[in-house]
Amino acid sequence: MKLSELLQRQPIDVPKLIRERIKQIGIEEIKTRVNRVLKGFDEVILDVLSGLMIGRPVVLVGTVGLGKTTLAETIAEILALGDPPYVEVACHSHMTAVDLTGDIDIAVALQAGFDHPLSYIPGPLVMAHGTVLVMDEINRLNPYAQAALLQAIQEHYIYIRGYRIRTDFALLGTANPSEYEGVYELSEALADRLKFVEVKMPDKELLKSILLWKAKETLGDLSAEVPPRLADILANFAHEARKMGYSLSVRSLSYALADATAFAWTQHREPSIRDLRKALISNLSYSIDVKESLINIFDKTLNE
Repeated sequence: MKLSELLQRQPIDVPKLIRERIKQIGIEEIKTRVNRVLKGFDEVILDVLSGLMIGRPVVLVGTVGLGKTTLAETIAEILALGDPPYVEVACHSHMTAVDLTGDIDIAVALQAGFDHPLSYIPGPLVMAHGTVLVMDEINRLNPYAQAALLQAIQEHYIYIRGYRIRTDFALLGTANPSEYEGVYELSEALADRLKFVEVKMPDKELLKSILLWKAKETLGDLSAEVPPRLADILANFAHEARKMGYSLSVRSLSYALADATAFAWTQHREPSIRDLRKALISNLSYSIDVKESLINIFDKTLNE
């Protein structure tokens, strides 16, 4: 990207592009395409699309392993406003404002000119102009990086060493609950400009079907049958754990189911509850004390 061209950018009505794209594809077709990747998110999809259509940055909020990032990527991929269809940022606490905006290398610019490829390396806020910006774990951004994002959302410009570059994009982010380690509270000014959409644990029947589906997908061409009764046990366990204050990852649960099935396959037998219990201990990312509490809940679920 030449800096001289970036400085002459024209505004892009991204919400209008999204509305036109949604009308072109159709709501039902969008839901169908998403359901090929993730199931049970029809209402969330509508919440996301309605926000994007009116120019509201949307953030998916929920515990880990529910599919927030995959959902954001899938919707951005379907909308396909540009080439590539979206720009993605994996946010972290050490990310600086410059990481988001890019920066001008004055030494290179003075020696080789502002349009030299190395004079300015654009950041994602600049690269996302005219398309969708997916920001994974947006609340891991520190206050300085948040300020750069706020400026881009609020003014549709970013400023680099006195130069002003236009940037219009649709923001689709994800965020973990505030009690998670390594997250920052979003500034009031930034939070006020965002639409937060909660992603919840599916109900038991839907969760069972999701676990079966994802476990079979994970096993690939391994000729191993995933027992529905084990998926049913996991779904009951997840909801009992939730009542006790534990929000389990659907991703971890599906991997535990696939792991138990693969383990049994290596011994030419059907997976058992004992295999599933063992796989849960290995695949749940909690401390030893918490795992013990969860296994107790699992054992109690079996006896009910």
